Amino acid sequence: MFEEQSGTDKVVKLSAKEFLLKYIIYLPLFIISILICISIAYVYLRYKVPNYTSSITILINDDKGGTSDLLLEDLGMEKKKPNLANESMILKSAPLMQRVVDSLHLNVQYFYKAKVKKSELYGERSFVFTPLTVKDSLNVTSFDVRFDNKGAFQVIGKGKWLKSGEAFELQKGSGKIDIGTNSKFNTEDSYTVTWMPSYTAAKVFAGGIQVRQQGKEASALDVSIITEVPQKGADILNQLTYQYSRSAVEAKNKIVDNTVRFVDDRLGVLTGELGNVEQGLETFRERNELIDAEGQGSAQYTEMKEVQEKLNEQEVRLRIIDMLTTYINDPPNRFNLVPSSLGIDDPTLVTLISDYNGTQLQRDEKMKVIPAGNTIIIGLENQIEKLRLSLLENLKNIRSATTSLRNKLQSQLQINRSGLLTIPSKQRGLLEIMRQQGIKEKLFLFLLQKREESAITRASAVSNSYALEPAETSFSPVSPNKTNTYGYAVTLGLLIPALFIYLRQLFNDKISSRNDIIKVLDIPIIGEIEHFKQKTKELVVGTNDRSPVSEQFRVVRTNLEFLMRKEKTPVLLVTSTVAAEGKTFASINIGAIWAATRKRTVILELDLRKPKISKAFNIQNSKGITDFMLGKATFDELLSSVPGVDNLFIVPSGPIPPNPSELLVDEKMGELFNYLQNNFDILIIDSAPIGLVSDAKILSKYADATLYIVRQQLTLKKSLNFINNLSEKNEFPNMGLIVNDVKAGGGYSYYGYGYGYGYGYGYEVNEDKKNRNLKNIKI
Repeated sequence: MFEEQSGTDKVVKLSAKEFLLKYIIYLPLFIISILICISIAYVYLRYKVPNYTSSITILINDDKGGTSDLLLEDLGMEKKKPNLANESMILKSAPLMQRVVDSLHLNVQYFYKAKVKKSELYGERSFVFTPLTVKDSLNVTSFDVRFDNKGAFQVIGKGKWLKSGEAFELQKGSGKIDIGTNSKFNTEDSYTVTWMPSYTAAKVFAGGIQVRQQGKEASALDVSIITEVPQKGADILNQLTYQYSRSAVEAKNKIVDNTVRFVDDRLGVLTGELGNVEQGLETFRERNELIDAEGQGSAQYTEMKEVQEKLNEQEVRLRIIDMLTTYINDPPNRFNLVPSSLGIDDPTLVTLISDYNGTQLQRDEKMKVIPAGNTIIIGLENQIEKLRLSLLENLKNIRSATTSLRNKLQSQLQINRSGLLTIPSKQRGLLEIMRQQGIKEKLFLFLLQKREESAITRASAVSNSYALEPAETSFSPVSPNKTNTYGYAVTLGLLIPALFIYLRQLFNDKISSRNDIIKVLDIPIIGEIEHFKQKTKELVVGTNDRSPVSEQFRVVRTNLEFLMRKEKTPVLLVTSTVAAEGKTFASINIGAIWAATRKRTVILELDLRKPKISKAFNIQNSKGITDFMLGKATFDELLSSVPGVDNLFIVPSGPIPPNPSELLVDEKMGELFNYLQNNFDILIIDSAPIGLVSDAKILSKYADATLYIVRQQLTLKKSLNFINNLSEKNEFPNMGLIVNDVKAGGGYSYYGYGYGYGYGYGYEVNEDKKNRNLKNIKI
């Protein structure tokens, strides 16, 4: 059951069947709407270019181990578990996609133009466009072209036919088209060529990349893209995976390349220095004829040699510290990776170098997806500067400690040398040269070893990501989806008319259905009079008339007998809220249908402001109620019989007075009612509308029952509250309601679903056929 809440807190229950039938009367509208929407969906599916989805799964390995990872750790970099969110951003970044666009030449697209739609050509093509000059590298260039079968082409709009490979001018540059040797074209076909900068194309394709993590614990990413050409989507994903792995290897090799470059520079310098020392040693031996210096030593010499070796180690340490300090202070190396500690086994230094290099790599990764001026990049650069200053400070402290130790060793060495005064000065000079040679040889061998380790690291570097399988493309298009499209079309076809009907009823402020009345009023509805097409005809019932309208007035007559008091001569007051609701029409036909029962009936034309009854019966209105109230007419002069209707009389209004309300309260009005009640069986008062003037209220004291007329699609819904107030205040006796001009079908069906009176429909015609030879019998 459905419930409708009225303004008077009265709930009207509407069954599901009634609720449904309210919309069934609009069934043709629903059918037409659905057919239109399905037709639009069909046209859309017919000419919409289908899209296919391609996907690939990339496994990002987070296992430690292997030569590359161990060497990276030795160089000050610790491998961490991959951040899948960052990897997703890299996969969707325009710089990475630009490498894909350049490798597959995706910045040039070719389309075949049909009558309605155009389809992209991908893979093997009969012609290739190459841009020669570009006036604006940020704009997209597009043009239409057609071919003949003689190796010539024409840019549509240019007019001139050109040969294969011949340059031509465009609005934003120039280019050429190379036609395949065995290419065949339909001369009526045309093609569209679109060129755009590779970075612009990369941004377009990168925007279509979708990346999804397979699970919380999994380190695999599902990458997908939707394209019109299935093979194109697969090629993009395969190339994207390759370029992604390649960029990861390049990032790993960056620190190795930096180390190799640094070591090569130092080796070049040391090679020259070592050569000079060796040449000096050779010259010294030859000049001093000093061949065997080992046999000239003693215990003091042995002790001095040990001190000398320690001193050499400290000298090497100082050289390495100076090289690192110079490298870090060099401005071009501000954002370059720092080589390893190169044998300086200070824990603080190793940690600082690791943090410094880690921050540098983090900045390089962010720079792939974030511009240089971004606050994140600036923050990383500030962090790098702080670490650089910390490194310099630490190196300064290490150098200070090393210098102190070296000075101590030099002092000890000086003591040892003082004990060797007996040793010839030649041997002391030889030892000095050999000490210099030893320092440089150790440093040279150390750097050579690190270079080989770096070369091995570079050669063994592999990406930690790879595709589990080549990219796959769906067999059926993902869009447009036929089932969903037709489903949406049917749904839309139902919603549009339903919304139209709902809004139409929502904004309709006039009475449309029976529910509009009963959910507000407690007054009984004693009759419903259907729409009568002959607007100029007021009297529509007859003695032998079996039409639906006549039957409906007979129902009203029957219900009135229960409504009116059991008086000898009842008085019925007929009124309405405003004019044109059918008050006079109801008075005339109720009087006629009552007169058909052989009861003397009189209708009082007491709508003194706008009388209509006299005119409806074509009766002279020379003397009437106004004359009687003024003493200018007698009772007998008031009454007029209705031509053609037995037992029906009217009392005309007479001339329209200037003060109708004052006349109605006169005592002579009571005399008139007494006279008529003594001479007639029923009195019907046709009064003025109660919503405009107070005439009906004045006359209500003479009435035994009140018949209130409302009209479908004319009486306002807000008038029902006014009627309800009259009933609650008992301002009118025994109120009953007649609904006039009822339309049982159509958009504003009174019963909501096309229900109407069945009895009497067609009955009159059938009865006439059966009884066409019978005489009319008066009731």
